[in-house]
Amino acid sequence: MLSSDSTIVEGLRSTSLNTFGFIQRALSGINQYFGLVETNHKLRLENTKLAYENFQLQDALLENIRLHKLLKFKQTSNLQYTTARIIGFSPLNFVTGYTLAISDNNPVQKNSAVITSEGLVGKIIKISSGFAICQNLLDANSKVSVRIQRNRELGIVSWDGAKQLLLENIPNTIEVRQGDVLFTSGMSQIYPRNIKVGVVLSFQKREDELFQTIHVKPAVPFNKIEEVYILQPGVVDEK
Repeated sequence: MLSSDSTIVEGLRSTSLNTFGFIQRALSGINQYFGLVETNHKLRLENTKLAYENFQLQDALLENIRLHKLLKFKQTSNLQYTTARIIGFSPLNFVTGYTLAISDNNPVQKNSAVITSEGLVGKIIKISSGFAICQNLLDANSKVSVRIQRNRELGIVSWDGAKQLLLENIPNTIEVRQGDVLFTSGMSQIYPRNIKVGVVLSFQKREDELFQTIHVKPAVPFNKIEEVYILQPGVVDEK
């Protein structure tokens, strides 16, 4: 059929070519789509890793300035990043958070920190064969130990009852500025240090109170995120 020049055969050959060409073009488009999805996923993961490394560098830089001398800073981490896709809100009525579909083969552990390239999302509270429940920072029971990056003051971040956070346990004698950045303090077995948590929006001092009222904007836009990364517990060595 391929070598014949008859009109009928030529017509069949043209029809076959058009059919196979259409199928191949469709398959090529599908392959390109999934290739782009995979590439986009890898870029987001790399962006998250770079953001976390940048958090460490920012903290190291401020430490150098504060001590006024050259510090040899070396950090090696064996933390693994496990990818998870948000497929819905938490089905548990007593938890504010998300249902995650875990796409990697790495086993996920309870109380692992959950982050994006913007900062801290929350922690894993329940796991079940490829799925997990993430409690985010807007949960009433969420508490995170943080430092103010500028002055190294320790405090606790919790939900403010609306869409923002509160920075607690900061005495009135401590200077707080609008725009101060908060990072995880590392004073916890759950959250590694130097993950961005939020930025100070406002603060108020009252003479009859020992501690300031400080409102914080979360680093993560909780209503927009679609994919997160779970930090598997590991040991961070600093020398």
